[in-house]
Amino acid sequence: MKLYLGIDGGQSHTTALIADRTGKILGEGHAGPSNHTREPGGRERLISAVTGSVGEAAAAAGLAGKRLRFAAAHLALTGEPEEKIDIVNEILTADYLRVGHDAPGALAGALVGNDGAIVLAGTGSVACGQITRPNGERDYIRVGGHGYLFSDEGSALAIAREGLRLALRLEDEGLKDPLQPLLLRFFRHQRLKAIAQDCYAGLISRDHLASFAAQIGRAAERRPGASRQIIDRAALELANLALVTVRRLGLTDRPVNISYAGGVFRNQRLLNQFTAHLANDLPLASLTPPRFGPEIGALILAYLGAGRRLTAGLVGNISSGPTKHLQA
Repeated sequence: MKLYLGIDGGQSHTTALIADRTGKILGEGHAGPSNHTREPGGRERLISAVTGSVGEAAAAAGLAGKRLRFAAAHLALTGEPEEKIDIVNEILTADYLRVGHDAPGALAGALVGNDGAIVLAGTGSVACGQITRPNGERDYIRVGGHGYLFSDEGSALAIAREGLRLALRLEDEGLKDPLQPLLLRFFRHQRLKAIAQDCYAGLISRDHLASFAAQIGRAAERRPGASRQIIDRAALELANLALVTVRRLGLTDRPVNISYAGGVFRNQRLLNQFTAHLANDLPLASLTPPRFGPEIGALILAYLGAGRRLTAGLVGNISSGPTKHLQA
């Protein structure tokens, strides 16, 4: 039996899906983060994430303990893929094996392998686009995603960081804003400066700081003020990521599908503003909610990498899998 493997790995968790040649998902597995291998313990973390998620998926498929060789495997992982290729080759065997960035996996899942673009905004942000050339080759464009120091516009971390920055500035000026008590209560601190100091000291992680973005989003939906300005700015920056991606694909003068994913887009005001900017800047574009999640996207890329066509039957079998992978 030919087996296909799709893995989506990021900063918080890794998901593996094993499917047969018809698109039926046989098993699903989960493990910890599989990001940056240059950090201390990064190599070991990646090995644990891949072997753990694949092992759990194999057990669910009734393949525990068997030496698996996949017809095709695609790993869509956060961070730069060249850092992970050699490690993955040591632990997986496949006739076609590809390690790539996580954005194309999200794009493939959202648009079911079709051309277009996607903007991802979670803790960080990045955009990705695809166009199929007349010879059948697919060209990918990636915009942003250069990390929290140099990029990640419109991300949860950027939103939360701007909220804290603005609150500190207002406090220095002797002014108050509704963000101040929200910050103090959320981080359980008595002073805003203590929150900033704990961020520098690593006592408040980037993920924890980014989680405050949801508070800013809720405040923006309730009333005008600094929170609304921050959210509206984030929407504009994310729309700009989409615009640059579509321009680089050469699709500004024709219909194009644009999708979105990530926790930031759960804020209705941000999504509405994002939609409005796209309608103004890209009037021929269609905003398309994602059909599948990124783990299905990685599986789709495995099929495509093996030369398989995404037939209605194949996609239909994928659709009949666990409903949590259906995003729309």
